Amino acid sequence: MYFCNKNKHFLNNIMILHLVNDEKIINRTIDLFEEAFPEKNIFVVTTSKKQFKHVRTGKQIMSRKEFLAKQDGVFIHKIIIHFLNIRKINFIHQLKINNPPIYWIIWGADLYNNLLQPQGYELFDPQGAFYKKQRLKRVLFSPISFIQNKTRVAKTIRFIQNRIDYLVTDTTENDYDILLQYFPQLKSKPWGDFFYYPIDHILGDALKDATVNGSSIIIGNSGSLTNNHEYAMRLLSKLNTGNRKIVVPLSYSGKKEYLDIVIEKGKELFGENFEPLLEFMPLGDYNRLQQSVNIAIYGNWRQEAIGNILISLYLGAKVFISNKNPILAWAKGHNLVVFELEQMTQEEIDTSLSPEIQQLNRDILIGLYNKERLFELMKKLF
Repeated sequence: MYFCNKNKHFLNNIMILHLVNDEKIINRTIDLFEEAFPEKNIFVVTTSKKQFKHVRTGKQIMSRKEFLAKQDGVFIHKIIIHFLNIRKINFIHQLKINNPPIYWIIWGADLYNNLLQPQGYELFDPQGAFYKKQRLKRVLFSPISFIQNKTRVAKTIRFIQNRIDYLVTDTTENDYDILLQYFPQLKSKPWGDFFYYPIDHILGDALKDATVNGSSIIIGNSGSLTNNHEYAMRLLSKLNTGNRKIVVPLSYSGKKEYLDIVIEKGKELFGENFEPLLEFMPLGDYNRLQQSVNIAIYGNWRQEAIGNILISLYLGAKVFISNKNPILAWAKGHNLVVFELEQMTQEEIDTSLSPEIQQLNRDILIGLYNKERLFELMKKLF
């Protein structure tokens, strides 16, 4: 029981309020926190839509409106913001609570797109066809967008200064340092280390004992603009890929206009070997695809696709990451064997990782992202 009426006492005096998006991974997040803190979690889904698309229903899962109507019967011990945005900031301002500790778990876009890009952080390849096509719109609307972005950033930073108690990074701890580079006024905020799922949860039973057994090349993890697909494809096209499949997942996220350009450029550069994935694949088929990939290329200039990168490394693929992406420095800092996209050579894409290097990467990931360490971090943080 999570709420009480006027004649009953609240039965659990240590409740964690989670503010989450309506995203697929949230169901696993609910399971994770319920396992760590049974019956001590309330999840408020901050979507603007009346019904949730991805998050399941349950007695501890509710909309903003539902929670606000019942909040008088709830004692909130801590608040965890999973992805920070203005909607969640406004929601917290509506709460009748006595300032419990608030944790912001950084996802990626909430840091890089929403806060750093307006301060000058580059996210997109300026030579990309879609970027050039949007240039006129940016010129026409840039004064309005500039003011809106600056206002949003100022409001968010003010909220972090006044209300956030802990800055928590998901997997890539150097996100904290990058945030402080752009906003040194936040240096008094302590950092917390965290990751959402143990590596075996990400892999599933089908991939836990698997290794790469093919020669396909994969570029990116979704249809989002920040994948910089054309940037990565241009660099790869300078080398001889022979008859190898060039697989590009585009079924998740992304604007149709952008996806059309990626497909056009992919066919232009790689012909019949270009294989865009436009529809969600059954899990079994997707697992087989991941095993068939021995070269994984990420053109992102920000922290993104970390789960996919970890899977590629675990399975023994060679992973190429842009030198503009903080994940490259993060991976090397943990002694993972990864490669710089901008320095990619013919020899590198023609040879597989040695069994010794494959095992080294796998051992590092198992040591970092096991369930025991995750629960230790959760108990320490929350």
